[in-house]
Amino acid sequence: MGQFSWLDCKDTRRQILDDVHEDVYLLIPKEFGGGHILEKCYEGYGEFGGKDVYDLVADWNKDMIPYILFLTNKGKWTCSIVGDDRIVMECFYNGEPIPDSIPEWRREKRMIGIHMACYDEDNARLMYPIKITHDPNAVYEECEPSPSDPHQGWYYEDEEEW
Repeated sequence: MGQFSWLDCKDTRRQILDDVHEDVYLLIPKEFGGGHILEKCYEGYGEFGGKDVYDLVADWNKDMIPYILFLTNKGKWTCSIVGDDRIVMECFYNGEPIPDSIPEWRREKRMIGIHMACYDEDNARLMYPIKITHDPNAVYEECEPSPSDPHQGWYYEDEEEW
């Protein structure tokens, strides 16, 4: 399980910090209920209020899987989706069981979401990209996708110090 962090979708200079007691909000598209999921201390692993952001992204963007795989075939999706990963995505899209021959960790819905949204340019092309903010009043449809934090959620003041 890798670490993931983002920059605020409203103020792209503000980090979503790891292991800091600070309220952050994973915004939810209105098509999936709207509002947000509150996380009081983001730990850096993609969980907000007990929900995995990559599981949610996979569910929210399930209908895009054929298009994502098409772009992958054309070399126009940043994340490479081949072999077992492609089979898992196709099975998920079609509502079919994933073959037992594929390692369990590769069969997790989380992996589908990671293939969809791990890279900023891929996340931005999704119908429902990841959007995280410090603003409790933010509305999903009014915000830009959250870019990845180049410092993975670890505090920094100045690029030169990093």
